[in-house]
Amino acid sequence: MFLKFARIVTLCSMFIGSIMLPSITFGNGWSGYLQGAKSNGMGNAFTGLADDPSAVFYNPAGIVQLDGNQFSLGFAIPMVSGEFKSNGTSGMVDDTAGKTTDLDTQFVFIPNMYFTSKLNDKITLGIGQYTVFGLGFKWPDSFDGRYAPGGKNGEIQTITLSPVVGYKVTDKLSVAVGVCAERANMILENKTFIAPGVDDVETKISGADYGFGWNTSLLYKYMDNLSFGLNYRSKINHSFNDLDFEFNPQIAMVGITNTNADMDISLPQYASFGLAWEKGPWTWTMDGYWWDWSSEDKMTFKLNTPVAGQSTITTAMDWHDTMSWAIGTQYKTQLLDRDVCFRGGFMYDESPAPDKTLNPSGFHGDNLLYNLGVGFKLGPFYNDLHLTYVYTKDKAWNNDTGNAPNPGGGQVTGEFQNYNTFIFGSSLTYKF
Repeated sequence: MFLKFARIVTLCSMFIGSIMLPSITFGNGWSGYLQGAKSNGMGNAFTGLADDPSAVFYNPAGIVQLDGNQFSLGFAIPMVSGEFKSNGTSGMVDDTAGKTTDLDTQFVFIPNMYFTSKLNDKITLGIGQYTVFGLGFKWPDSFDGRYAPGGKNGEIQTITLSPVVGYKVTDKLSVAVGVCAERANMILENKTFIAPGVDDVETKISGADYGFGWNTSLLYKYMDNLSFGLNYRSKINHSFNDLDFEFNPQIAMVGITNTNADMDISLPQYASFGLAWEKGPWTWTMDGYWWDWSSEDKMTFKLNTPVAGQSTITTAMDWHDTMSWAIGTQYKTQLLDRDVCFRGGFMYDESPAPDKTLNPSGFHGDNLLYNLGVGFKLGPFYNDLHLTYVYTKDKAWNNDTGNAPNPGGGQVTGEFQNYNTFIFGSSLTYKF
């Protein structure tokens, strides 16, 4: 009897160690600047320009510049690749020093849609549907970190609906206010090691929630060819009620059974500011983005029924606020008897996650975004295209998230490296 009890206690403690560190990498592993092809082609330096319907996201005060009614439909398709190079420290049979494991190749379709309508010389209405957080990271079963939280799959995807009102205060100054309704979907998957000779448990956490926020902005034209923009969006609180905690197989004798959980988290407030300068056929832009990642220092899951004796699971985040910087340019010319705009830009996107809470389910180092774009008339439509290459700095993994129980008994350490992302996007705008 004592041996049976001791075995159950051991199984429980090992399982608890596997689920004590659930983690969501919103950060720059999830957030993306993919709300419009023109702005993307200019490196996302668009707050001070905001002269197409994607201004509903980048700077709603800019919609007062748009004549008549304008409808825009677009998309972006990121393709993410990367690998993990192991130090061979876990003791697992298949974990050797220098072993590399590739991320599963993924194509993600991220849509956007905008409509603006100029009511009179003073008031313009707009509405937009876009995605701020939309990436996911999937690892194969051979990944050494498959027992870590999010070690097989980590996704958080949002879609936001935002109506806005722009008001022209003077010929130089316009302002705007709006609200944001956001749906967030979350999935976290990993394997859970129980004991030698016992099949791994597939662990999955999933759920969805709606949250609401607000935004405000201004656009000031210091001169006809020089403008300044400022945009702010509030944090959006999400209460994930009845998240599904699913285990396959379930092991009732040690309390490993499916349940539900509640978890409250806020997606951060952020602000952007930018300048735009036009000189002849050239336009130059510069933006800064501030993200309030430090407002969330931990996550707590409250389980409806205990799992392996635990009713709550808390993990530290300890992220820091970030600043991202962008510059962009546009050159207007005539080509094949039509106006054509060639664009380029660069963005440096800082990572909020410190080394001590790094995990497999996201980008890890800072991101460098290199952007090219073109815009031209296509029948009754104006077509914008962009191509973006994202280089992510390599990052070492050596913290407690690598200590999830595994068959080798040791900590998984190594380096996330060679992360490369290619993004193609397009927008079609119809004016009437």
